[in-house]
Amino acid sequence: GTESHPSAAPLEIMALAMSYNGLLVGWLVLFALLLFVLLFGEAEVFEGTVVEKAHWLVTDGVPYAASWVLRKGIGDAAGAKIEAFATEVLFDRPNPAMQLIYVALVMGGYWVYCVHVEPLIGVGAVSEAHALVVPFAMLISIASWLTVCFSDPGTVNAYTLDAQLATYPHDHVLYEPKICPTLGVTCPARSKFCRVTQKRVAKFDHYCGWMGNSIGENNLRYFVSFLGIHVVLTSYGSWLCCSAISGEIERRGLWAAAFEPSVRGAGVVTLASDWRLLTKFVAFHFAAAATLSLFLVILAVMLGAFLVYHLWMISKGLTTNETFKWKDYERWARRTAAERASGSKTNADGSVLETPTDDPFVDYDERDVGCVGASVLSEIDAPEGGDPDGSSKGFFAHLFSSGGGGSKNKKLKIELPKNIYDKGSFLANLREVYFPPSKEHERRLNTGVRDKKRQ
Repeated sequence: GTESHPSAAPLEIMALAMSYNGLLVGWLVLFALLLFVLLFGEAEVFEGTVVEKAHWLVTDGVPYAASWVLRKGIGDAAGAKIEAFATEVLFDRPNPAMQLIYVALVMGGYWVYCVHVEPLIGVGAVSEAHALVVPFAMLISIASWLTVCFSDPGTVNAYTLDAQLATYPHDHVLYEPKICPTLGVTCPARSKFCRVTQKRVAKFDHYCGWMGNSIGENNLRYFVSFLGIHVVLTSYGSWLCCSAISGEIERRGLWAAAFEPSVRGAGVVTLASDWRLLTKFVAFHFAAAATLSLFLVILAVMLGAFLVYHLWMISKGLTTNETFKWKDYERWARRTAAERASGSKTNADGSVLETPTDDPFVDYDERDVGCVGASVLSEIDAPEGGDPDGSSKGFFAHLFSSGGGGSKNKKLKIELPKNIYDKGSFLANLREVYFPPSKEHERRLNTGVRDKKRQ
């Protein structure tokens, strides 16, 4: 537009630009929804909802369907070989794909900033100091990411085993003393063998594909710090883009400029009084900067929610792995209580099996745990015998199931055992995250060994 009564033609061009940018915004929103489903689809609050089903469809349903189509198309034997190769490459060993996506997003966003946002800084209302802050913020962002990527999560080995065994007692609820079949040693409580990194990790939280690393006792502090830093930086980046756009509009004196309305007969409008006109104007003249701002605010919300989720777990003295262990234990306790109350043993779907027995709780510890839970379909939920022909039935049965008898068991009141790893306050639990207790035990043991040698 111009400062006085521009013709309708520029508005039509702006409308076309708006339709293009609307499509871009639509893709960003779709990306945000997909990211939300992947991060929080297995969270307990969404259990039985369309979010959980969407998560299952993306993470397990699509592989199920692909497996069924592949085996039907080229045969079971050839299909099984291709599946085994794809599973090994994508899931059974560290894969840099998500790390490369992170680098591409960060560097791509920084390029957009340098080309489309930085020229607006210092010439409008935005201080030139921000031009110096942004590169420094980028270094902090990359440094926090690299720290998590290359940090030791708390690997259990001959040098750390004694300290890790002394750190946490076995609670005999989620953790029983047992021998690790890979290392041949007693598993420290709260530890887990990560199938991707092929390491047993103390106080295992989850495996993060964005980092290409397990998150455990020794690097959970770096991971939480990474989330906090990125929430602040993405929020700052989004605000800076909006401020730069606003400052440039103010520098041109366009906030009070009169524009012809899109509806004939109506009075003139201004950018300050008509948000629709402002949206079209920004989308046409500042498309890249506005898109970057929107993308950053989406990331800020998503990362902020993920940070809050982890802080909540810290406040309860839990890891991501343990939240799902407790969920399994609660389901077992409710099912057991229902069996005792009804006098008959039931399956997970509520169907009667046989006379109830006092079966102990058996934790399925071999499943992979991602950001907020099991990252792949566990063997418990897989089709019996791995029959690919049954996957199509299982696909639709899982997708359209309503929860069966499990929802009835939720009404039963049960008392869960106390979590002995909860220190009783958020600050005490947070201190344990940032000052891993096994390190103190390791120092004490090393000091004791040196004292004995001196004697």
